[in-house]
Amino acid sequence: MNHTLSIEQLLKTVPIAQIRQIQENTVYTILEKFNLCGSIKVKPVYWMLKKALERGDLSNGKKILEASSGNTAIALSYMGKIFGFPVSLIVPVETGSCKKKLMRSYGADLIEVDGVTDDCIDLRDNMVKKDPDKYFVPDQFNNEDNMDAHYNLTAPYIIEQIGEIDFFIAGLGTTGTLLGTGKYLKERYPSIKIIAVNPLDRVEGIKNYNTVRNVGKFYQDYKHLIDEVINVTFNDDVTNGVNDYLSEGYFNGISSGAILSATKKYLEGKSGLKGVIVAPDGGDYYFSEIFPIIDTGKIRGCE
Repeated sequence: MNHTLSIEQLLKTVPIAQIRQIQENTVYTILEKFNLCGSIKVKPVYWMLKKALERGDLSNGKKILEASSGNTAIALSYMGKIFGFPVSLIVPVETGSCKKKLMRSYGADLIEVDGVTDDCIDLRDNMVKKDPDKYFVPDQFNNEDNMDAHYNLTAPYIIEQIGEIDFFIAGLGTTGTLLGTGKYLKERYPSIKIIAVNPLDRVEGIKNYNTVRNVGKFYQDYKHLIDEVINVTFNDDVTNGVNDYLSEGYFNGISSGAILSATKKYLEGKSGLKGVIVAPDGGDYYFSEIFPIIDTGKIRGCE
């Protein structure tokens, strides 16, 4: 008997845990920190590269080029090694040193830019214009394979493990998780509510789509799937959510905390519902941001 799991099987086989502190409703969280590379971003990266190879968009002699400073960049570094292609990443100078070391450890070349992600995207686009045959750009904000990864991996796994649910909640980063999963779930359960989490200030990992400059194409095409938007802030919602996860025994990341707090807001005055929320990554990459807001009394086992 072959007990070896394929990469694809590993990507979708992540722990799902019930949030015990929510009593009137049943809420499950997908703990993507236990996925390969430590985040949910490994799913769309794998799917985008796989489909690009199948179409011939990614072929021998090409280099993978992307503008990203977070989990996508780490996943591209890793998957580039798996697929056998060199990777160049354009990242803001302020990107955390541990993230940059991890990208380099997987073999990626880094181009550091004194600016924000939008500036990195501009440089990426200029590099491709100068030498279009040299690079394959996953273009995660406009590449529908990003969304399809969650349609094919995340959503079927939810139904397999949990069954029919009443709501699904995720943040808006590239929007691939929310819209890809939401599309699959709505096709099977038309009454399900798809809830987006919208930051009113800086919450790393998710974006306010009322203010962001680079709005992806598939977000424009599929935003009608979103039933409701819950606003969050760092000081209140991230702080509360991160500590609430700690009380459950999980050290989850910034966007995970925001999503958990948004879930509690959504469920106010409701009972008897069952739903799934996403915890996109762990707190390991956000020590400097998370440590100041941790309430050690929330950590299980601490006195």
